[in-house]
Amino acid sequence: MMRFLQSLIILLIVLAHLSAVAVAAATTWPSLFESGSYERDVKSAKVIKIAKFAINEHNKRSNANLKLVKILSCRENVYTIDDSFSLELLAKDGSDTTNKYLAHLFETKDYWFRPSTHPFELQTFQLAQ
Repeated sequence: MMRFLQSLIILLIVLAHLSAVAVAAATTWPSLFESGSYERDVKSAKVIKIAKFAINEHNKRSNANLKLVKILSCRENVYTIDDSFSLELLAKDGSDTTNKYLAHLFETKDYWFRPSTHPFELQTFQLAQ
């Protein structure tokens, strides 16, 4: 009888622990994997930094000479590991022609399994249609 009670008490302790873990997981795990899309303030320092990075990176890659005129919009897409940004920009080329461009970048975070060398990675930069 004594062994049965000891086993029952151990079982109840294990079940109580598992239920506490399940409740904690139910409240914290979804927030780890949430994703969403948000409009960012185009006048914020971070958005300006991202836009300048996109222009500079495009200029390096394509030997262009674009100058940022205005940021029209910025949409941040939040993911678990890296966030991405979609920008609509107005930029001038060397002949003072202003065009609308679309840029898509990832914000690269420094992780032990993937160290980053730059804060952002330009995925696409194209003339808007």
